[in-house]
Amino acid sequence: MSQKSADLSATDVGIRSTHHRGLDGLRGIAVILVLVFHSGLDWLPGGFLGVSLFFTLSGYLIVNLLLLEGERAGRIDLRAFWSRRLRRLAPASLAVVAVVVSLATWLSTTVEADRIRGDAISAMVYVANWRFIIEGQTYDQLFATPSPLQHLWSLSIEEQMYLLVPLVVTLVFAWGGGRRVLSALFSIGISASVLASVATDRDDVVYYGTHARAAELLLGALLACLIGGPRARDAWHSRLWAAPGSMAVLVVIVLARVSDVRSVWLYGGGLALFSLVSAVAILGSIVPGVTARVLGWTPLVVVGQASYGLYLIHWPIIVWLNEERLGLDGVILFAAQMGVTGLIAWGSYRLLEMPIRERRMLRQPLLAATTFIVSVIVTIGLAVTFLPSVDATPDARIQVLTTVPRPVTTPFDQQTDPGSTFFDGRGPLNILVVGDSTAENIARGLADAADSEIGVVSGGVLGCPLISSDRVRDRVTGEQDVTYCPDVFELAVDNASNVDVILVVVGIANQWDYLPAGRSQWVTAGSLEQRVALDSLMERIQNHVAALSVATLVLEAPSVRDDPVLLGDDPRSIAAWSEVIEGWDREWASVRMVPYADLLSDPDSQSGRVERPDGVHLDRAFAADLARDHLIPRIRQAWASTLADVAES
Repeated sequence: MSQKSADLSATDVGIRSTHHRGLDGLRGIAVILVLVFHSGLDWLPGGFLGVSLFFTLSGYLIVNLLLLEGERAGRIDLRAFWSRRLRRLAPASLAVVAVVVSLATWLSTTVEADRIRGDAISAMVYVANWRFIIEGQTYDQLFATPSPLQHLWSLSIEEQMYLLVPLVVTLVFAWGGGRRVLSALFSIGISASVLASVATDRDDVVYYGTHARAAELLLGALLACLIGGPRARDAWHSRLWAAPGSMAVLVVIVLARVSDVRSVWLYGGGLALFSLVSAVAILGSIVPGVTARVLGWTPLVVVGQASYGLYLIHWPIIVWLNEERLGLDGVILFAAQMGVTGLIAWGSYRLLEMPIRERRMLRQPLLAATTFIVSVIVTIGLAVTFLPSVDATPDARIQVLTTVPRPVTTPFDQQTDPGSTFFDGRGPLNILVVGDSTAENIARGLADAADSEIGVVSGGVLGCPLISSDRVRDRVTGEQDVTYCPDVFELAVDNASNVDVILVVVGIANQWDYLPAGRSQWVTAGSLEQRVALDSLMERIQNHVAALSVATLVLEAPSVRDDPVLLGDDPRSIAAWSEVIEGWDREWASVRMVPYADLLSDPDSQSGRVERPDGVHLDRAFAADLARDHLIPRIRQAWASTLADVAES
């Protein structure tokens, strides 16, 4: 045998083998990209592309295993394959969901717990991605009101593909087909997936849809078909692909550095194009060359081998071991979070995952399957039983952050004089905050800054406008269903008898066009029709709360930072809102406008403090400072003035 033939044979054997250190290293890069992105640090704003790399890797690995089994044994044992997948993936994911559900009863607020409830159930049956599509969630909302289980959407897509793709491969082999037939089928699937992503104008569908993300997995599957075929020795020789593989790895890292979730190129077939880069990187990692050697670096390999556990565990850790609880920030906070994540992932790998995978635990398939089914049922039962639902009570969307019992007797029962300490606004005070996620953000700041005599109740719900609507539309995600939103003004009316001040926060959700409930025509943000509707709703509120000595404060709409156009910020809408609020301030003595925008620094200031990291929501510490220094004094003043006005009338 010639030297060239020997080299080619070695390459062929290497390509067709099922384990490569380079692949583990590539997995390590993928999970590092995701971990850094989720940390909130601005090093890798496109780190979410690590998930796409995972998809393509998974498609390659799974189909490669199936093809090797089919060609060696002449058939594919589908039941054994699914059993191995179950042993590989289910133990850790079940454990994470069960622990999160258990801890959520103590660590989460009512609204957060309700969301975890739904996330847990959808994750257990592997449909989390479709749940997010139905709710109209976009990936850039991840940091607004984070759920510790939100990251499991990607596992849902993989599990759905693990059901379908092995079935297709098995049927093709059973009918006498092979790699060529599978290559044709996967190519058709890739084309259909790309067309599906291009055809929709909803970014959430492009990002979360199984049909839209299938191209990334199927490209990996197609690669597995191509490189192990009879012509693989010539077409995939290491001398041809080692250098492109190195370039592809660099491109992955560069794109993770320069892209972000709002990059337009992603949603017009860009994710599928990125998977082509991932496929070349995979090829470079499995053929002899510099790429395989670099990716085979032991620390990177170790991270890659632990990537599944790291991915599962890191997000709940980031959500719950946050700046508020640890008193850390920046790189130090990230290091602490990753340290805890690594320890838990290591323990899970050694004590739970490997014993089950290697059949040291649950050796019998029937016992393993029964344990899995019972675990799913028990976890769902925990979520349904112990986590509150927003449908449980009429005002369940209200989230109590800090509660203070109201006095048994009112100031009027005590016949307090207008000049007394009570009218100075220093007595027990309960504040209801209504609006969207910005309102929830403000409410948290108030609760953090509040003393023992202030209670804060939040009715803020992500993406919800003040006017009761069926849908809203913006320039990023298009139309979104908001029928889940409560009528926040009705919430204010229903709870007015239990609070002293209603704080209305005009967030970005109110700067979008909306489709009023039960209507067929859209209303443009800032239009006369919107102003009339808002005036009517405020009039209803004031007619109801006038006799209850409840003050109403309205935070005027601030401009959005970073990319106002993409985020839907419209100066005309902001100006219209300011006019509406000023009109309320003139019309009713109990309504006062707070110049929220004036309380924020110039975005270009050199203070070094990032007040709104995502351009919309306040930094937690800054929100508390803003509440302590500005909002609470104004709220007390407004409350005292309202009580004085009522006493004089």
